[in-house]
Amino acid sequence: MSVLTAAFALAATPALARNASNRAATSPVQSAAARSTYSALNVTGSASLTLSGNILTAHVTASGLSPSLPHLMQIHGTVGAQNDCPGASVADDRVNDGLIDTAEGLPADGPIDITFSTSGSTDAGPAALNLGTAPVATAAGTINYTRTFQIPGKFAARLSELHVVIHGADLNGINGYDGVDGSLGVGIPLEAEIPVSCSAIN
Repeated sequence: MSVLTAAFALAATPALARNASNRAATSPVQSAAARSTYSALNVTGSASLTLSGNILTAHVTASGLSPSLPHLMQIHGTVGAQNDCPGASVADDRVNDGLIDTAEGLPADGPIDITFSTSGSTDAGPAALNLGTAPVATAAGTINYTRTFQIPGKFAARLSELHVVIHGADLNGINGYDGVDGSLGVGIPLEAEIPVSCSAIN
């Protein structure tokens, strides 16, 4: 049995950055439309990942999230590659909006490998983008998630090479995700896919 951890200590805004010398750096970039109404998130927390063979028990706690909303949470990365959270410089790679969407972050983040869903599948398929099974923050903006499930052996053996990402920011404070569709297609608002916290697994 092995226990790995990921610590979220990010004063996160919708455009999140991290670099090699500072593994929890942030960027205060916001869209012009959001600046006047959006208060920057201060997401903190931790993930404890306990492995017994291919059986993973994931326990994630986080605070400072957009309250009463679902937050997609996943393990990202390419096994055997240098995986990192995207820097602020990628924020306008696809759309010049000052925000990092999934497509812009993918070269650094790597693909979705494992999904922290509350029920059903935990793979990288439709569950990864299913807001209906994503953990929901309390009215105080906290999440306390625990689930035990089986993961593919290729990830179990190299989990420490990957990282945990939490998504979702209510930019205009309407208590919901709205606005333009994100890079993931129709039905997934940009607000729902914005990364708000990211940490390497150690």
